[in-house]
This record gives sequence, C-alpha cells and structure tokens, in this order.
Amino acid sequence: LDCFNVMLFGRTMAGKSTIREAITRGDGQTIGKGAQRTTRDVKEYKWNNLRIIDTPGFGAYNGQEDTQIAHEILEQSDVVLFMLNSDSIQESTFVELEHVHKLNKPLIFVLNMKKDLENDGNRRRALRSPEKYIFKEDDIQGHTDRLKNLASRAGINPSTVRIIPIHAQAAFLATITSGGEGAQLHELSQIDKVLNTLIDEVEGNGPIRRIQTFLDSSLNHIDEQSLLILSQRDRLSGLLPQYESSLTRISQWKVKTLRDAPRFLSKEVDLAFKPLIDSIADFVDDHIEDENAAGAWEHHYKSLKITKNIERSVQALAEQVVEELQDFNREMNEGLDITLSFEVTHDGQSFSEFDFKRINGWSSAIAGVVSAIAFLNSWNPIGWVAAGVSIVFSIFSFFSDSRAKKLKEAKSKQRQALVEDIENSKRKIKANLESWFDTNIHRAIILPAEHNLSLLCQKLSRFISELDCTDSQLYVLKYEINFRLLNRVAHVITKKHFALPKIIKIVRVPGYACYFLISDYFRDSDLLRAMSKAMREKIIAVYDISLDKKISHLYKGLVERVEISGQDKVSVFAYKQNISQIIGKDSRRIKMVAALCSCEITIVSI
Repeated sequence: LDCFNVMLFGRTMAGKSTIREAITRGDGQTIGKGAQRTTRDVKEYKWNNLRIIDTPGFGAYNGQEDTQIAHEILEQSDVVLFMLNSDSIQESTFVELEHVHKLNKPLIFVLNMKKDLENDGNRRRALRSPEKYIFKEDDIQGHTDRLKNLASRAGINPSTVRIIPIHAQAAFLATITSGGEGAQLHELSQIDKVLNTLIDEVEGNGPIRRIQTFLDSSLNHIDEQSLLILSQRDRLSGLLPQYESSLTRISQWKVKTLRDAPRFLSKEVDLAFKPLIDSIADFVDDHIEDENAAGAWEHHYKSLKITKNIERSVQALAEQVVEELQDFNREMNEGLDITLSFEVTHDGQSFSEFDFKRINGWSSAIAGVVSAIAFLNSWNPIGWVAAGVSIVFSIFSFFSDSRAKKLKEAKSKQRQALVEDIENSKRKIKANLESWFDTNIHRAIILPAEHNLSLLCQKLSRFISELDCTDSQLYVLKYEINFRLLNRVAHVITKKHFALPKIIKIVRVPGYACYFLISDYFRDSDLLRAMSKAMREKIIAVYDISLDKKISHLYKGLVERVEISGQDKVSVFAYKQNISQIIGKDSRRIKMVAALCSCEITIVSI
C-alpha cells in the first residue's frame, strides 16, 4: 500500500530492461544483447518512492508462460509504461491492448527508436542530427497511426493515445558516460518526457490510481464471473426447452409403446403358432392311428421353429425400444452441442437492460458438461421358454360296425384338444411375454429413461435459478464496489466525506463512462468534471424522475422526442446523423442508458 506501482509492459526485446536500467541507474547487467528474451522473472526496483516492475515480455516463441506472468502483475500496477518497438507494432499488441484496457489501466505509450549508439559513427550522426537519424517524423507518425488503429479496435478512445518516442539505449548510456557527451546522450534519449509524464500522473492522480487498482481489479473479476454465469445461463436456458420437449415426447412415446407392445407380442405369438394350428387337421388325419403320435407331434412342432420365431420377434421389439431411446439420446446430445456452439449476435434494432452485461463481448469458452443417459443395448428376457404343446394321443380299438363314425368323432375330439392345448400355451406365453416386457423393458429401460430425463430437467431448472441468484448477488457486490470507488474518488478530490448524494443505481464501463441514479438534490457539476478527468471516464448524475425525462437528459441535444409504449419499452426518435452518437461505439452508450433506466430502447430514424 505504501508504493505507487509502475509496470514496464511490452513485447520481448522492446527495451523494457534498458529503460528501467536508465531510470534506476543500474549497471546494465540485465540488458539483452541479442534476439533472446532476458527477463524471465518479475524484477522489482525502488526509485523515488515508486516501485518499478520489470516483467517478461509477450510475443516470444514459446513465451506463453511469460505472458501469463505479465498479466498477473498487470493487476497490481497503477500505471503502465507500454513499451513499443520501432521495428514494427505487431498484431499481438492489439491482444495485449485489449487485456490492459479491460483492467482500466492508465497507459503511457513509449516508442523505443532502435539505433545502435555503441558504434561511434552512429553516435556522432545521432547527436549531430537526431531528427534525421533517429526521430524521423514520418516513421513516428506511421507508428502512431498504427497504434491508434489497434487501440480503437481494442475499445480505447484513439484521441487519448499519445506516443512518447525515446531512445532507451541513449538513456542508459548517458548514465555511464561522463562529461558533456553524457548530458548530450541524456537529452537525445528524451527520457525526461517519459519521467515528466509519469510525475504528472503520480502527483496529479496517484491516490485515485491506487483506489482504482484495487477496486477496478475486483470489478474485472466480478465482470468475468458474471459474464461466464450469464453465458452459461443463456445456453442452459436454451437447452432446457429441448430437454423438456424430449421428456414430453418420451412420455407420449412411452404411452404408445405400452399400448402397442402387448398387441404386437400377442400378434407375433398368433403368427408364430398359426402354421401349427393350420396343420392340426392334416396331422390328426395322418397320425390318428399312429402308436407314436406324441413323438411325431413333437417332431412336427419343432420343425416349425415356433420358439425361434417368437424369440426373434421379441428381440426385434427390445432392439426397437432401445434404438428409439438412443435416437432421443442422440438428439439431446446434438441439441447440447448446437447450443454450446451458438453465439448470439445483436440485430442492432433494440437494446435492453440485459444487453449491458454483454458489453465487453465475452466469448466463452465454456463451459459446462451434461452427461448423456446410457441405455443397455441388449435383450435379456428372464426365464421364459415357448414350450411345445404336450399331446398324448388315445389309441382306439375299433370292433364295431361303426368304425368310420367313431374315427370321425375321435379326429374331431383330438383336433379340438390340440387347439385348446395350443391356445392355453399361447395364453401362457403371452402372459409370460407381457411380464417380461414390463420387467425388462418398461421398468428396466423406459421408466429409468423417463425418470432420469425428468430429473435432469428439474435439476437443470434449479441450476438456472441458482445461476440467476448468484448473478444477482454479484450485481449487488458490483454496485457496492462502484459505490465505494465513486465516494473514495470524490473524497480524494474534495477532502470531504459524503461529497456525493445517495446513489440508487450505478451503471459503469470502466474507462468509458459511469452513469448513476440519484434522488436527492445535487448540483456540483465541477466535482463531476474533476472525477471524469481523474477517472478518465465520463461521469453523469441522473435524477430518478420519469423514464422519458431520464432518457432525454442522457441524450440531451441528440433526440427529438421520446415515447413510452408498453411496459418499459421506449422509442427514441432522432435524426439519422445523430444515431451513431446515440448508440455509441460497440453499442456501449445505448446499452448503458437502457441498463440505467431498466428499459428496452428502440431507435426510430426521422
């Protein structure tokens, strides 16, 4: 807490260690001599009551760990000396600019103009004509334009970008060169421009930067968590209706399956036994007087393969049930994959309070995993066998003249007995199959699938509610941190406690703007301007009055009229040339207005 932290940040070999050695008057041992990075660890130095932090550079080959270390130290810094290399300002600079801007760190851009002044000839030419040999105006302007373009893409206002060109090597050489040449090298290096800018920043805004380092870093972590939660909630909320629809379909399919399966099994048993029933008459005619009729019947029964036919039908039914459930399972997995890869894009027509949470364009990565339901893809009926019909033929002795009549009656009785025996067997088999289906298919597969999916829907719904609750808690915490930040900054400026009125709601994008809603009388516009300058963002206080007046105040001079249509729905009428200002870069302004006023805004061009 005692030290103001200045971080040296930039690409590998940009000159960070050289300028640090120059500022702290080191011996030059840490300055690199070639293309390899020399700073692999964080090095701290005390200078003029400041803590100078030299970090590993980004952009080196296999230097991901170095970049990660630099990012971790970045949160602790109060101001960043962003070192740039005159060789080129590369695309990786844009990625790091985004990261620094997200943490709302003040940036002092330092362009190191590389010319080797250890060579005597180069040194003489540089000292004689620095504007022609080192600080070429066209080169500096080209780098400035390139940096402004990258900064604008990263969300930084390009008008705030200013590059201080220096010669880091000259600054260091000046510390080890005595006499007039040392003074000349110091003047050539233009290091004083950097030091004076740093002094102005520390003396003018030092306490406020210390406050922002702690509180804005906390806000950044909260924003990351909130956006992650919002991203997961949106995706799970899109997934839940798919699962609920699948549950409805499975329930309907279950009812249909429970209705149709017994009919199917009964029909298959009837079809399996039909050849046997159809053959009874011929069999009785052929074997009514056969002493081995029972054996012949058993052989005849086995030849028709009734048991195998029933088994195939039952197995087909079991496989069909499992396959249909697997189809449901595949659809659910596909729905999950599609949902997790789907990114929402804004249509640009209307803006609601919830759009504000997406203001930083969070991209996930995400994310969450939902386990699929696995089903046993096998048919394993328990202990049923389609038994053969057991028939014992009566052997008749015919001694009377009515032999033909008795034979006819015997055949009729035997056919009837066989049919009844077969029907009894069919009823037992059907009952056995229904019991098997209920136990091994309905209770073992269908009901667990339906139950698990129902349970998944319930848990998913509860998890979404928990995410909403957590996000609400983070929202409250974010308000408390922003409230503390505004009041601490106001106290630093005015030296008074409670310089601001009671704040009802705060909507803030660090480094861009802060709108806060108040109900008490407040007219200290000078304080708001001073806070805006110190925090480097536009601070606006808005009275908690009618919705149309709040929006008119926030868009003073830009909108012609405001109409409220329906609950919390607002139409803003404006001339076409003002619409871009109403929306703001990356839609930040209109999203902030919608969030502060808790409404949905539609722009109407007139």
